[in-house]
Amino acid sequence: MRRCTYCHSVVMKVEDSCYVCGDSVPKKTKLAALKSWAVPPLSKAAFLGGLAYIAYVFFGQHQLPLPVTVAISSALLPIGILAQRIACRKSN
Repeated sequence: MRRCTYCHSVVMKVEDSCYVCGDSVPKKTKLAALKSWAVPPLSKAAFLGGLAYIAYVFFGQHQLPLPVTVAISSALLPIGILAQRIACRKSN
C-alpha cells in the first residue's frame, strides 16, 4: 500500500488521487538497476576463515588459549572490512 505524499493517508494501488485531500498520487517509479557487484577474494577468504574458526572452536577437542582466540577474532573482522572498502573504491 502506498501513502499520500501530503497527508500520509493510505492510498490503494488502483486509485489515482488521494481520498482524504484529493491530491493526485504519483505513479510508482522504477528503481535503477543495481550494478552487479562481485565479492572480493580477500573478503571470501576472511569469511571462510571465520567459518573454519567457528567450526574448530565448536567441534574441536582442544581448546585454544584466550589470547589466540582474541587475536584470530580481532584479525578476521578488519580483514573483511578492509576488503569491502577496497572493493568499493575499485567499483567507483
